[in-house]
Amino acid sequence: MEMPADIDGYRVLREANTLATGTEGEAFEKEFTQLIGCGDAVAVSSCSSALELAAIFSDIGPGDEVIIPAHTFVSTAVPFARTGETIKWADIDPATGLTSAKSVRDLVTDRTKALIVVHLYGLTADMDPLMSAAQEHNLFVIEDCAQAPGARYKGRRVGSFGDVGCYSFHTHKNITTLGEGGMLAVRDPAHGRAARRLRWMGNWPFEGQREHYWQPTMSDVVEPIPGRWPFNFCMGEPNAAVGRLLIQRLDQINEQRREQARRFISGLRDYPELVFQTVPEGCEHVRHLMPARYEGQPYRKTRDDLIGILYNQYKIKCVVHYWPA
Repeated sequence: MEMPADIDGYRVLREANTLATGTEGEAFEKEFTQLIGCGDAVAVSSCSSALELAAIFSDIGPGDEVIIPAHTFVSTAVPFARTGETIKWADIDPATGLTSAKSVRDLVTDRTKALIVVHLYGLTADMDPLMSAAQEHNLFVIEDCAQAPGARYKGRRVGSFGDVGCYSFHTHKNITTLGEGGMLAVRDPAHGRAARRLRWMGNWPFEGQREHYWQPTMSDVVEPIPGRWPFNFCMGEPNAAVGRLLIQRLDQINEQRREQARRFISGLRDYPELVFQTVPEGCEHVRHLMPARYEGQPYRKTRDDLIGILYNQYKIKCVVHYWPA
């Protein structure tokens, strides 16, 4: 495939004024904002970085509660555990592997301030009832879209429903920005402005004109949110250039993954003991992973029996996702 002239990674390496945060990153953010349909998007170093910023924007701390699915990768929970609030672990629907609105409603108390919705394995959560429950209890909603970039729920991209959406471009995901990278999508543009100040240790250009650019120094050190320390979560320019290229192909890549999943599931149709995720009406699956539940009770076999056969006889490795958080 011929690479568009304005998104040439080699050109960035040769000609960019900076290899840190610059024009490629700004273009990537604008294009991602248009893709998702959110208020703003901020490129960061990983989805974990985006979740750290989301935890700050949720304004939760000791004495507060946040609802998080117990079935998820640990990055979903760690930033919120770090703030010192109480985590309430939501159960999942065994058919989808995702959290239901009922499980959320059962956990809400007068101390609950935030809800984390995870679009796990690439399958979109049933957002209408979840958002209804969140609005009813005035909860700050974070969508963990690490495994579902570009996925749609009833025609709308995930990450645009909640207050914040967090994306991963890690090498294992559907698209990658040279191994690592992430994006923070926000509904409120004020959160985008604050995130840009938080992601580079609080460094920001001085406001207004100065007689000499070096007086008092090159840039100011700002406090975007009182009492919250900044980080270094910046994305490099070559990473952003690759990201710009791949989001142009994101829907094509996701459709290819769906077709591969259809072929695998069809090829395994004679093994009813393998139960794959149910995809509810209105939800889209972009097949980051294709998990299956093994129900071998009728054969007096267990999941470990199956994994052992696959590895010992065929050298095919399976993993168990996820150890309950």
